[in-house]
Amino acid sequence: NWEYTTNHALSEQGRIWVVWDPNILKFEVSHMTEQAVHGKALLGNGTSVHLSFIYGLVSKAMSEFNECLNAIEVDDIRSVGRFFTWSNKREGNAAVNKKLDRALGNWGWHKVYNHSYAHFHNPGVSDHSPVSVALSVPWCNGSKPFKFLNYWVSDCRFLGLVKCVWGQRLAGNPLEVVISKLRNLKRELKSTFKKPDPNPKKEAIRAKIKVIQSRLLSNPSDLGLLRQEKLLISSLGKVKDEEESFLKKSRITWIKLGDSNTKFFHGSVPSLHHRNHIDRLQKPDGSWAYTQAEVEQVAVEHFRGFIGVQVPHDVSILGYSKKLSKAQKVLLGRGITDKEIRDEFWALHPEKAPGPDGFNGFFFRSVWGIVGKDFIAACRFFFAHPYMPKGLNATIISLVPKLKNTNCINDYRPIACCNFLYKVMS
Repeated sequence: NWEYTTNHALSEQGRIWVVWDPNILKFEVSHMTEQAVHGKALLGNGTSVHLSFIYGLVSKAMSEFNECLNAIEVDDIRSVGRFFTWSNKREGNAAVNKKLDRALGNWGWHKVYNHSYAHFHNPGVSDHSPVSVALSVPWCNGSKPFKFLNYWVSDCRFLGLVKCVWGQRLAGNPLEVVISKLRNLKRELKSTFKKPDPNPKKEAIRAKIKVIQSRLLSNPSDLGLLRQEKLLISSLGKVKDEEESFLKKSRITWIKLGDSNTKFFHGSVPSLHHRNHIDRLQKPDGSWAYTQAEVEQVAVEHFRGFIGVQVPHDVSILGYSKKLSKAQKVLLGRGITDKEIRDEFWALHPEKAPGPDGFNGFFFRSVWGIVGKDFIAACRFFFAHPYMPKGLNATIISLVPKLKNTNCINDYRPIACCNFLYKVMS
């Protein structure tokens, strides 16, 4: 009882067939050519998706094809499985393997179906690999970790909040006190700045500006309207700065502040998340881990194999000729100065992704006059005592894909991100 459509009326060979189950979705053809079938799929949940099925008659015009993809702003949906999707089934020097089959999506697709992926299967008896696109349900990642947003510094409540928390008298050594105060400050910041994405607020202000400016057309000298317009434009500038800071927490740091290229930002954020999401991994035996629990187990077992392994202590350096001089030993053993500690805080990038504590370099630079003395005391204590509080060296390990189509855990490069204070002391 499935339904179908084909471009047989426009192509003698009928290269494109679109087949669907009407119990799951409905497909409406909007335009058809010899090389394409365009239409809209109505899913069971009421969502509509525009789809195009393309069969290129000539595969040599790749430059034109790439220009087309750039013009319509689509790129490959994150893929797993086979990279080369076509083979001429020959041997030796005559063998040819190519990636001819593609599953592409625009920014809108990546935003709505951020966890989708294309699986290129084994070709079987065909010379092409079949591809299935799964619209998987997002996995549950728990609550989002705290991340300091730079635009909070410009809020009139911020410095008072930091002074209030930092003025608390807490028990413990200098290192424990600093960690406790950061933990308390994080709780207060989360409670005070419960602001969502600033984009809706920005659009609301723009709508008000449009109304005021429409009224000014008939009465351009109205002092009240002119003042309202000026106030709204000023508010819009502040909200745009907030939005830029909000989006920069997503590790898009290559664009300079002030560009206000928010269309690019909004498109890049879901596209970046789409590429980096992991929802299946190939196990060493060739089978696939599909569920969240299975993927986590594969990753943990992989890193457990080489992280935390005991290093043998029987390595002798008695025969090693290069040794530290007396002056070098004195230099390494000397104390550290307040300026050196402060310089280490300033040396780290103010906008890089924070570690588990959520604070970045911009925060410490902004409040150094309030917290600097305590952090210097904490660093001095760390070097003077063989003691490290639990959680100080906590680390987030992020997996960044090395390739476009990632299959196994070896296709990912681990990046460690530790707490900011631990970076400074190490």
